[in-house]
Amino acid sequence: MKAAAQFSWRIVWYSVLIWGLTFILAGFVILPWFYLVLPLVVFWTTVYFFKKSERTLVGGLWVGLFWFFIIIFLNFLEVIGPYYANFSLYFSDFRNWFLYPLVLLIPVVYTLILENTSYKKSSNSKHHFSNRHQVRLHKTKLATR
Repeated sequence: MKAAAQFSWRIVWYSVLIWGLTFILAGFVILPWFYLVLPLVVFWTTVYFFKKSERTLVGGLWVGLFWFFIIIFLNFLEVIGPYYANFSLYFSDFRNWFLYPLVLLIPVVYTLILENTSYKKSSNSKHHFSNRHQVRLHKTKLATR
């Protein structure tokens, strides 16, 4: 087991990609559809990221937290920059707040589902014969009584 975590620019790139896609979507997609399109974009970005990454719950937690803090930082730079410069305008727009729970939850839920399905596959393949064997033993015990 590794004690030291390795830094990967890939994680930073995907967090910036999610932030940039959110910024682009907010400019082009009309408001009611934004709430449907953004979760799909974050989900498919997460799926693509985890094709070449660790697919465990711990990996999903770290990626979700890292993406969250990078996006918070980029949004903070956006607020103090020339675009928003008005805190009340930034905080009144719910699209800015909608991204945070998505970035935190989607990687965690996705890796939890992946880990659960891999656990079920491994437990079914390991114990499939032994369960059949136990059922046969139980039937023979009932038949001998």
